[in-house]
This record gives sequence, C-alpha cells and structure tokens, in this order.
Amino acid sequence: MHAQDDAMTTNPWTHALANHDLHTHTSWSDGRHPVSLLVQEARAYELDAIAITDHYFPGMGPAESDEAFDRYLTEIDAARSGQDDVRVLQGIEATVLDVTGRISIDAAHAERLEWVLCDLGSRSEGTFLNTPADKGVYMENVVRTYLGLCDVPYLNAIAHPFNTGNTVPSALPAEYPGHLLRELAQKMAERDIVFDVINSTMYWFKDSGIAPRALTAQYVEVVRLFAGEGVRFQMSSDDHRTGLGNTRWAELVLRRAGVTRGQMVDALRIGKRR
Repeated sequence: MHAQDDAMTTNPWTHALANHDLHTHTSWSDGRHPVSLLVQEARAYELDAIAITDHYFPGMGPAESDEAFDRYLTEIDAARSGQDDVRVLQGIEATVLDVTGRISIDAAHAERLEWVLCDLGSRSEGTFLNTPADKGVYMENVVRTYLGLCDVPYLNAIAHPFNTGNTVPSALPAEYPGHLLRELAQKMAERDIVFDVINSTMYWFKDSGIAPRALTAQYVEVVRLFAGEGVRFQMSSDDHRTGLGNTRWAELVLRRAGVTRGQMVDALRIGKRR
C-alpha cells in the first residue's frame, strides 16, 4: 500500500538534469497563450521553475512603452502569486543588434527582471541582418557577437547559441572553428553566461539540409566543448504553442555531452536583481 501511495505522488522528472524551463513565450510577444496559462501548465507538469521570457525589441509588447513593460511584469507577478508549486521568473529575450554585442534592452529595464536572455535575430547586423556571403566571415561574426554579449553585465544567458542553419550561407555546428568556440566558451565561463539548450533547435536548421540526427551529433560536440570549459547550461522548450516543459531533445544533447547536474542552472536559487 505504501509503495502504491509513493507511486501516486512521486515526480518522475526528479531524475532529470534539471526540472525547469527557462525560455518561454506568451501572447505578450509571439506566443499564443497568456502568462496565466503557462503558469497553470507549469504547476500541472510539476516543474520546479519556469522563466517567462517574451521578446524585447520594437514591435513586441513588453518593449512598446514603459507602461507596457510595467503591465508585463505585473501580469507575471499576479500569475505567480498565491501558489508555491513552481518558481516563476520574470524574464525577457532580448536580441543582439550588432557584432559588438549591443543589446536591445537597457540596464534600467533589465535590472527589474530576474532572467535575461539574448539571441541572434532578424535585427542582428552582421549575422542575421546583412549576412556576410563568406561563410568564414559569417561564423567569425557570430562568435565575435557572442563574445561582445559576454560583456553585458545584466545578461544571464545566450539563447539557443549557433542557431545559424536557416541563413544564407548556413553555418552548421561542426563548421565553426574549434579555436573560436573555445575562446567563447572560456569567456562565457569566466563571466558566468549560461548556454541555453532549447528543445526546438531543429527549427533553426530546417532549411539547411542537415539530417536531424546529424544535427544532434554535431550539437552534442559543441555542448561537450563548452562543458569542458566550465560553462553552465539551462534546458528550455522555447515554448510558443503549448510546448512548455518539452525538453526531451535538450536533455538528450546535454547527457550525451557529459553535462552533470552540477553544471545546470539551479533555477530555485536565482535571486531578484533588486
């Protein structure tokens, strides 16, 4: 009887590298569902922690005005209050603007958040915007951009690093020179910038022609290199459409790369900036 009772209350995800999802989107940006539903889902899935990280650049809700940003934070705070099932972090996914690592959110706004991501996106000059025709120059620009991001004092994590498969030219994980990867890994470890492994990485390589399992193998080797330099990691769904907590591929990559729990972000220990 006791064994049956235990089975009814045991969380099967306690064996996971981390029971969190630290990159998600809501209807505040390009996600479909409201903040309240993501929090309800996180509670139902018995996640330890999630971060609401809607996009922050012109045209996206949280960046429309200071008043909109206030409402965004208030909505997250309301959705997470009155329960202690799951830790809910107020976050943002900014975008990098150029190869120097200039970022789309300023320090004043970032200081009000608990988790700040930044990605390469359509506004990223020299990488996704005006992509160099020479693949070598392109890959160097990507790494130099990430190196610049490491100097942003309020950045916590680089979102889905090396998501460069759908550009022209495309750049696959295995094509990045090892010395550039190592330079970046060492700086990320030094500055405690987290590597975000998202479940939907295949999306960023759908136009590249690479087979899904070949991509997995290549990404594993990149993660292995970064882990060897002491970089910390987070697992994420990058949820936009009811994918919260879906981190199966992310965990597969991290485990194959030899990442241990000790190298995973402990989301329950993340503190408010002020």
